[in-house]
Amino acid sequence: MDADLRNSLYIGIANTIVVCNMKKLDVNLILTAISLIIAFGYVYFYMLSGRNQNPLTYRYQKVLNDKNLIIKHLIFGCSLSLIGIVRFSSLTLETYLFSPLIFIILLLLSNTVIKKIYKRNILIETFNRYSFAPRLNKKATFLDISFGLLIGIISLVGPVLLKYDKFDKINQERRNFKSQKHTAYYKGLTQWRVKS
Repeated sequence: MDADLRNSLYIGIANTIVVCNMKKLDVNLILTAISLIIAFGYVYFYMLSGRNQNPLTYRYQKVLNDKNLIIKHLIFGCSLSLIGIVRFSSLTLETYLFSPLIFIILLLLSNTVIKKIYKRNILIETFNRYSFAPRLNKKATFLDISFGLLIGIISLVGPVLLKYDKFDKINQERRNFKSQKHTAYYKGLTQWRVKS
């Protein structure tokens, strides 16, 4: 009876260790998912959308025309970036919290270039969601399209590049988690029996 009690106690401890490790990885996955939702939601679904496919109806046009709105978006981007800085050394992709700030800064920089050349705001055209139709706004030039493409790519791919040196550690942690999840119970049980 004593050996059965020890075995059941150790099985409970082994299961608790596995559950604790699962919660740690689950929290990292949730934080990564939240960061991705914020980044893609802000850039693509909020700023690069409007009433229709015409870039003049996109929300970034309202931001460029209103200084108070620029300040609000910069404060929003800076506050998310502060969270990203605090969590920068973690093994998650929370660097995507930098995306709104990167987007706003690149938008303001490219808009100043376009304003100096064409005396108007930048026109970022996204592809038609249903087909590859020609440009909707005939004022959009090659410079507008190339700046728009760079803004989108840098703000959505750049945060991944900030974590390129940690990909090996992230993958190793996931591999360890999968192997530990399947073997912790059996390994612990055999070690307990050897000690007994």
